[in-house]
Amino acid sequence: MTVLIVGGDRIGSIAKYLALNGYNEISHWDARRNSDTHRFIPRNTRLVVVLIDYLNHGMAKRIRKDAELLGVPVLFSKNSASELSQVFASGMHCLH
Repeated sequence: MTVLIVGGDRIGSIAKYLALNGYNEISHWDARRNSDTHRFIPRNTRLVVVLIDYLNHGMAKRIRKDAELLGVPVLFSKNSASELSQVFASGMHCLH
């Protein structure tokens, strides 16, 4: 399955965690450039992970809206694998 990670710079540990959970294809947007706000979520994406530590609110809202239109769940997490595992397990921050 494919996951899109939005935000963050170093995502190695997060990518490993997601791979262990069946997400073997990972796309990453660091969302540092203004042009990133004009990108579209790839159609084959099954989950969007938004790393909130280094992401502006406008980009987070845009990703959430686009994911809702595609019917793709969104997880909001800090930029750490342990934080993501807690969010992933609880499903509380998962939006459909």
